[in-house]
Amino acid sequence: MVDIPVLIVGGGPVGLMGAHLFDQRGISALVAERYPGRLGAPKAHALNARSLEICCAAGLPMDDIHAARTAADEGAFVRFVTNLSGQEIGRLPYERQDDAVREYTPWPLINIQQPRFERILEKELEGKSHVRLQRQLEWLGCDAVTDSVVSRLHDHASGQDITLRSRYLIGADGAASQVRDAAAITMKGPGSLAHNVSIHFEADLSEVVKDRPAILYFMFGLGTGTVLIAYDIKSTWVLMHSYNPARESYDHFDTSTCERLVRQAIGRDVPFTIKGINPWTMAAQVASEYRSRNIFLAGDAAHRFPPSGGLGLNTGLADIENLAWKIAAVERGEAGDRLLNTYDEERRYVAKTNTGQSVANSMRMRVLLQALGQEFGKDLDGAGLSASLSDPSRKSAIDAAVLHQKEHFDSLRLQLGYIYGDKRDMDEGSPIDRYEPKAVVGAYLPHTLLDTGRSTHDLVEPVGLTLIAAPDAEVLADEAWDFDMPVTAKIEGRDFEVSGAPWWQRMGIGRDGWLLVRPDRHILLVGKALTSGTATLIAQSVSEWSGGAVHPCAEVA
Repeated sequence: MVDIPVLIVGGGPVGLMGAHLFDQRGISALVAERYPGRLGAPKAHALNARSLEICCAAGLPMDDIHAARTAADEGAFVRFVTNLSGQEIGRLPYERQDDAVREYTPWPLINIQQPRFERILEKELEGKSHVRLQRQLEWLGCDAVTDSVVSRLHDHASGQDITLRSRYLIGADGAASQVRDAAAITMKGPGSLAHNVSIHFEADLSEVVKDRPAILYFMFGLGTGTVLIAYDIKSTWVLMHSYNPARESYDHFDTSTCERLVRQAIGRDVPFTIKGINPWTMAAQVASEYRSRNIFLAGDAAHRFPPSGGLGLNTGLADIENLAWKIAAVERGEAGDRLLNTYDEERRYVAKTNTGQSVANSMRMRVLLQALGQEFGKDLDGAGLSASLSDPSRKSAIDAAVLHQKEHFDSLRLQLGYIYGDKRDMDEGSPIDRYEPKAVVGAYLPHTLLDTGRSTHDLVEPVGLTLIAAPDAEVLADEAWDFDMPVTAKIEGRDFEVSGAPWWQRMGIGRDGWLLVRPDRHILLVGKALTSGTATLIAQSVSEWSGGAVHPCAEVA
């Protein structure tokens, strides 16, 4: 019997990120990954601003991550085309990658092949003191007991069976999660919205693309549901092709058939090599619960989104950050076990929101299909498509249908603006491309540029709470707090300065105001001014919250 505080099942990006976050907080963890090496299929391609903020806070090498990304000029647009060599129907910017978004985040979205990101995460685990990744270690099942989980694993490298007792078990083992099944947690929502085959191929298509680079090409000359992803224009591509299982099975997509589909998508006879063919089913599901005793779900094990919107991987990284610091706080004796219940309450709501948006994004494409004289789920009407594209009277309707897809590729509010707790619906109904930072309980600490060139995000400590205060609230820095969770004070004018208007003015608080911030940079408490009882109210509120109260209070002032 081997004992360890945390066992993470799954060595993908969510599991690996969890390892970094636990190590940062001094909590021992083992990542069990059944495969001997990293899988080569490119998979996800976008790391949004929030995910990059998490990477930075975890101490990952941001220069290395950006060096591995898709070239910015190649990933700046989405194009709607007949095929790669054919007519362009329209184009849209792909998310916010320009300098203007730096008003809201120090790390604008990038495109990066998932395996490249995973390799950086794995490499940075080497030499870590508290965590390790073990490959060829397959998780077989578990028995949950009162305060721990006993897991059965098989080490394929040594041929040995292993029994491991952990205080916490985290299922980061993907959409077909064995941990989820073992915990008898069900998924809610449609499990089969569409059937697809992904064709991973290598080719240098820079001469084909020329002056029309993009990260995504939606192809309407091949039917209703074909998308080409350009991870690297000179080498790495994936063709996603939908099919109707009532008329053809996955077995139909042999190498010869897939080569034909790739040639049609390119529209020109150029050399390419197919590297992999994989079926997948589009679903829109969220787990009925994220916690069963001391078993937790994160990432695709907890939610399955349609790929439209690129929200899956990014939601998973925020899941594991939310969970890791809470487990660490309980293990360090800074909070009660009930704090872990807030993981489900906070993150499952975000997943439901993102699921709905992903489905809506997928449905938006039907508007463009209709404008092009096509019908969703039906075979390509080539004559109708040609007639629509050659008819000047239909151009305005087609252009409007392209513009209607904007929310699909510009969701800054969903990426950065989600709020935990009582105020989580305060922006409901506002466009998802409009993000307005706000200093309210549950919101993410607004980014403000420091005079050092860094962000106020960098003021937040990974352990305990961070009190960020205006100059006249400095007295709080010397307070002897009557609760277990440590507090680190950062006072404007003493510990940090911002560029431009004072930080406290930007936060909408007084010159003696303050914010108490969690390790995941979400605001726990807001104080617009000091009163004689401020310290007592903070202590009472934090004690209630660290003991499991989801919403300690809306404001302390």
